[in-house]
Amino acid sequence: MLNNINYLIFTLFNIGKLPASGTFGSIFTIIFYFVFYNFFSNLIFVIIIIGVLLYSLFFLQKILSNFSKDDPKEIVIDEFIGQLIPLIICDGNLLLILLSFISFRFFDILKIYPANIFDKKIKGPIGIIGDDIIAGIYSFIIIYVIKLYLWLIKKLLKN
Repeated sequence: MLNNINYLIFTLFNIGKLPASGTFGSIFTIIFYFVFYNFFSNLIFVIIIIGVLLYSLFFLQKILSNFSKDDPKEIVIDEFIGQLIPLIICDGNLLLILLSFISFRFFDILKIYPANIFDKKIKGPIGIIGDDIIAGIYSFIIIYVIKLYLWLIKKLLKN
């Protein structure tokens, strides 16, 4: 029973079975963010990220034996964790949300150092989730820089 529940959680309710499962996992995360944005503070989203991360690190290993690959495409909880990282600073802004999606997918697909190390050399839950956390952090930085730039432009235009 717990294996079935974990399978549903780690595949984001079978989204992982779709083609381009990582992209659909990110889209699911954006929908989740939209649904709960007006109800949760950024702190709650951070707590969700940490909670899902800890849950995944503990329980993901238990279901990996059901798959033939080290990083099965069906497992998309890592996309949920990684995509939610930049969303916490998007403030519900549609343009920033779109940019966070594009930048997260870009970094997740390219696996720029050190994400490539997590992807290729580290096995198990840490390797599966680690590269997406790195992609999420890179995307977070992009969104932060864009927000800083927009804030500076706004300040300069006021003067």
